[in-house]
Amino acid sequence: MTLPLSRTDYTAVGVTSRGTTKVFPATEHRQTQKFAVADHDGVLHVYGIKKGELQVSFKSLPGPRINKLVLGGTGHDKIYIAQGNTVKGYTKKGKLFLEFDTNLIDPISALYVLGPNLAACARDLYHRYHDCKDADSYLAGETLYDIVLLPTDGNFMFAILACGDCAIRVLHGTKTPAILRLPSVPTVLSLYREGDLESKERVLVGTIDGKVGLLILHGNKTLRITWLLNMTGSEVTSLDTYELQDGLDILIGRQDGTVEVYTFPEEDMLPFLRYRYNAKESISSVVGGIIGAAGYPEVLVTTYSGRIFGLTTKPPGLLEADQNDGLTKLKAEIEQLQEKLKEEKEAASFSVDPLAPLILSVNHRMILNREDASYSLSIELDTPIDNILIQSDTPIELLDVESNSAVVSLSTCNPREGNFVLATYRCQVNTNHLEMRLRTIEGQPGTLQIYVTSQVQPKCCRKIAIPISALSLHVRQHEADNSETHVEGPFNELKLIGGFTVAEMHAWLSFALSDVPERPHLEEGEATLTYVSSFIGTLLKCKYKKGSAIFLGENISSIIILRDILTREATKRKIKLDVFCGMLYIHHNMNYYFLFKISSLIPYFCIDVSDGSISRVLELIFPQLNAAHDLITKVKILNALEEWELKENPKENLCSEYQELIQKESEIKSQMAKDNEILERLHAVITDLYVDWERAKRSRRIGNKDVAEKLSAALKSRELAQVLQAFIDTSNTVPPPSLYKD
Repeated sequence: MTLPLSRTDYTAVGVTSRGTTKVFPATEHRQTQKFAVADHDGVLHVYGIKKGELQVSFKSLPGPRINKLVLGGTGHDKIYIAQGNTVKGYTKKGKLFLEFDTNLIDPISALYVLGPNLAACARDLYHRYHDCKDADSYLAGETLYDIVLLPTDGNFMFAILACGDCAIRVLHGTKTPAILRLPSVPTVLSLYREGDLESKERVLVGTIDGKVGLLILHGNKTLRITWLLNMTGSEVTSLDTYELQDGLDILIGRQDGTVEVYTFPEEDMLPFLRYRYNAKESISSVVGGIIGAAGYPEVLVTTYSGRIFGLTTKPPGLLEADQNDGLTKLKAEIEQLQEKLKEEKEAASFSVDPLAPLILSVNHRMILNREDASYSLSIELDTPIDNILIQSDTPIELLDVESNSAVVSLSTCNPREGNFVLATYRCQVNTNHLEMRLRTIEGQPGTLQIYVTSQVQPKCCRKIAIPISALSLHVRQHEADNSETHVEGPFNELKLIGGFTVAEMHAWLSFALSDVPERPHLEEGEATLTYVSSFIGTLLKCKYKKGSAIFLGENISSIIILRDILTREATKRKIKLDVFCGMLYIHHNMNYYFLFKISSLIPYFCIDVSDGSISRVLELIFPQLNAAHDLITKVKILNALEEWELKENPKENLCSEYQELIQKESEIKSQMAKDNEILERLHAVITDLYVDWERAKRSRRIGNKDVAEKLSAALKSRELAQVLQAFIDTSNTVPPPSLYKD
């Protein structure tokens, strides 16, 4: 059953962070409720409906940016806000009763209050206070996105942490946390509630790739996934449960501005979408309650720019029994708007100081999509965007987005000057949020610079710099992922020995790989990271400790890229490295190592690489290569049928195979539109593989054009054996360059 919700605008505040809007419990059944909202101006607002109009119950003075707002106390009638590393407590009427300095170094990013317990997270550190005194803490080493406290029978609390390594950690006192792995990074935690009654064991979770699930905590502190909805959508930014109409619903707010209402899953009923609305800017908070009119539940929504509106079940135009003077109120409201317009016109006549530009608040996210190995880039401004200029000093490909209505202009660039891409997005009127997609090339690190210009006068611009790592298409893999059946090896090996520390090697890896944790996770003094290529599926394993590091990669290209990055960083810091390169065979339970010590001062050296690693990479690429060939062939056939006008009567003119193609035409063309250059990209990967293989095996530097010509016949044949033979055949390779000059 669909929901007939209508939008009601309430007010606007400053720019808001996620989870900074809360609804107070109802004092009477089915009566209107007050709500609190905090913004980046440091202002705390408390609103309520009185005589059919929204009125301010309390408003604090401006101050530092408020990152989080939660309710606490016995009746959830007290407000706690996080400003920097300080927590302040207010009553519903605005009285300050608590100002507590947590002594955390970083600003508080997640906050929760349960009775006398206050839990705060700052970057990768969790700390709990009992009556404002230290109780326990935990250094996760991963970014902490959200936290929820659950009560126990004793004095301890269950702390549920949403961590950046695709895990939910359950802390119970000072014991080792229990870890539950998820398919993607959890970004939001919300207690399951029915009305004002919150559960003590069930927690809703939202992920960075748009999934929503329910977790249940058992008495032995183990966490179990009850269900996980495989939704396809933008990142979940806010969650709540509330009964809007005919049963409990799940309220979801997303990064792309979508507000969704799903039925709560039951044992005999799957969830289905009841309502969807797009606010055209990211959602900071969604909360269920009765706000505008008594007896009519609604979804209270707060956007990034501070707009607050409700999606109410009240039919539009319906007047309550005590609102017979609605026409009089409308006339009074029109007069107020006219007065406000007059004041704005008078204010606009004053000259603006050009030396005092407006400070723009930009919200941006860049997330890798594992399905198509591309990045989703979202840029948001608290005021309408005039244009966005994108400049990159490394090759990137800008992709089309259906929801993007901006006009794109590409400028001619000179790569020799370090300028590969220069594009301008001219936005439509009143556009605050823009979604873009781009694709990077591994082995070519750089910086993506974004200049966002606002329409507000005087014109001002905000610059954003996003680093692009050398192995930008590699995704971090975790313990649960490693348990999956994956045929590993053979591996190419790179071993470094030198006077570096674990922290230095960890920092160097952050230049080459994305999603490197905040701190290295050490086991017996050694840290381990595992990555998988989102494009071709090859593994890369990193093990490092003080003075020693070993890297195992199925793809020789990733090993070569890592070697170049690490030796460059070591040279910058004047750290001497001994580089050992070779191959690692895995046969039954025996490991055979062939190592060659290479001087880091010599630019060319010989590396013995396993032919089996080349075969392994090509075996992973060829299914994609054949699928791309088949897709292109189908598109060509469909285009030819359209040109020959044979689609009108397919049953009479065409065979069954072509009839099936016509039936699936929209699906085929949509697949092609997602990546119309997939074949060229796969050929480029094989070409780079050959170039890096020659560098590692024979210390030869061959141009990509020469390699493409050599491999063209083998690639056209689409036979794995012929491509492998081209790698093994050395008759057409160029001689190695001389290491010394005469």
